Amino acid sequence: MAKIMLVLLDEDAYFGEMLSAYVRSSEYAERFSIRVFTSMDEGVRFVEQNKEPLIIMVHESLTPLPDAVFGLKPGCTVVISDSAREGGLLEYPVMFKYQPLDRLLSGITAHYNEFCAGEPLRGNRGAKTVAVYSAVGGTGKTVTAIHLAYQLAQQGERVFCLGLELLPSRVWYVQEGAEETESFSQLLYYAKTAPALISSKLEGLKRKHPDCKFDYIPPSMHLKELAEMEASDLKHILQGIEATRMYDRIVIDLDSAPHAVTREAIRGADLVLWLLLDDCVHLSKNAELLRSWTAGERATDWLHNVRFVNNKNAGQTVNRFETYGFTHRSELPYVPEWKGVGRVEDMMSPAFALAAAGLVRAGGEGSRYR
Repeated sequence: MAKIMLVLLDEDAYFGEMLSAYVRSSEYAERFSIRVFTSMDEGVRFVEQNKEPLIIMVHESLTPLPDAVFGLKPGCTVVISDSAREGGLLEYPVMFKYQPLDRLLSGITAHYNEFCAGEPLRGNRGAKTVAVYSAVGGTGKTVTAIHLAYQLAQQGERVFCLGLELLPSRVWYVQEGAEETESFSQLLYYAKTAPALISSKLEGLKRKHPDCKFDYIPPSMHLKELAEMEASDLKHILQGIEATRMYDRIVIDLDSAPHAVTREAIRGADLVLWLLLDDCVHLSKNAELLRSWTAGERATDWLHNVRFVNNKNAGQTVNRFETYGFTHRSELPYVPEWKGVGRVEDMMSPAFALAAAGLVRAGGEGSRYR
């Protein structure tokens, strides 16, 4: 289902206006139309006369609803409360009214997709996948992935950023509570046991970065779990993210270790930004890995989607990249302010973000994971 009617029953007219404006101006406009009623009688009358599935948001002060409402067409009913308590019955969950609106609507969408009989809510977008990689740590993979996801979101794309480092750079990702530290574990569990559920479960697991405005799953807290992740798990996760049809771009921050998950991501991506430094040891290691991956392979089509990038480029290079087998490389600028940084917020560089986004604008023609 591409779109469903959201009906708010709440005497608080200001909240109704605020919610309506947010729905109509945000990504949720792709999934919801909205009607607001401050009069219980008018709202119930509208619900009874409507022939389409509905999601009813009712303020706790207006409960219980008339019995006639509960016998209506497929949909769901959510109770919103002025207090921070959450819970309620499985069929009628209670959600905190004054949480960020994107979190409130995300929770409602997650409940509908997971527990209602109707077709899950979907968007109308098709995602392209960009993997950021280097065979050597310290090359700037995470910084590049975050800046890329940030800039694409600023330019109007819906972006999902997936961190797959064995030792994740957690400081880049906001984690608000202990339960969020297990979000990736839950995602991986569904990838292994019930891949078809990922697209409906994702809404309740993802978070929106408050500053960068891309969606993400808080990185795993369990190193062993990531180390034991299989290529098929990643394939199922990417298929599930794409099945939501809510994203234009999936940005993957890969681990440097050349394990099966890394190879699966590189082979399946629409575009790979393979970062290199102007350093002979660094270039030798990357060249050795690339040779080992292509030796004896019959099909190396994935190489056509790889863009070698000279990161931290300060101008004239010392090494001839072509000597190591890296031709037609692109560049990302050296940022002097990053020599010493006390907060990750100080590492956000608009110039670097624009350069990173410029590398992907012409990359990829549709994902291989569909």
